[in-house]
Amino acid sequence: MKNLNITRFGRVLKLDFVEGYKPMLWGALCMMLLYLFFFWFAHNIGMHDSRFDYIHDPDALKMMRVNTICEAVSVFCSIAMFIYFLIAASTLYRGEQKKQQRIAWLMLPASNLEKFTSRWIYLLVFSLVGGLLSFFVADLIHMIYLWMIDYPMVAATDDFLGILRIYSWKNALETCSIYICIHSFFLLGGVFFKKFHFIATTAVMVLGLSIVFSVTNAFHLYVFLNPIDVFIYIGLIVLFTWLAYFLFCRWQVITHKFANV
Repeated sequence: MKNLNITRFGRVLKLDFVEGYKPMLWGALCMMLLYLFFFWFAHNIGMHDSRFDYIHDPDALKMMRVNTICEAVSVFCSIAMFIYFLIAASTLYRGEQKKQQRIAWLMLPASNLEKFTSRWIYLLVFSLVGGLLSFFVADLIHMIYLWMIDYPMVAATDDFLGILRIYSWKNALETCSIYICIHSFFLLGGVFFKKFHFIATTAVMVLGLSIVFSVTNAFHLYVFLNPIDVFIYIGLIVLFTWLAYFLFCRWQVITHKFANV
């Protein structure tokens, strides 16, 4: 069997969609509810913020409060969406942790490369689409609420996309290399751990970063933001992804209670 056949790969991708679209929809719905909670929480605080009491024009006061709420919510929503990506990566093979599901998955007439790549692409596309669309829907609901209470209909989408805006290619390369490195590490955790995927992977990452920071006397990730360290992050991305694929290819029906070894 060839490692990659386009027709067979398309069938595996279709199977992943049929079996996995419901959890993705539930995940997107949970994200939308979380975004709406952020809007609700910001309204409860922002509408009673005494910092704007010096503004005597009612319309200007409303605009200032709405803009402040949108800016704050955009920050929290961008963090929540990134965590959502990590959770999705760490639970990539949650459905194959039971014996019967694993037997069916291992007996699927496709190569390991096709199975691994199909699930990874499916995860990236649907987690990205679900995370973004759920925010746009939540923002639309928030705008309708602003219209109902006679406030300016300001969209938080501009502030949200402003956080994701690329200001320079150097900044984009440095930031994306860190994000993808973290994502690939959670992908590895999703393949390695059999239970508590996200929690276990987070614990290992925090422990590893604590050791690195204590050795290098670094206090935050941006200390490592320079052109040389970008190659280090790229190397880690390749390493984590290769390890994830290496472990995936050696999956057995019967494994350890907490790890797929």
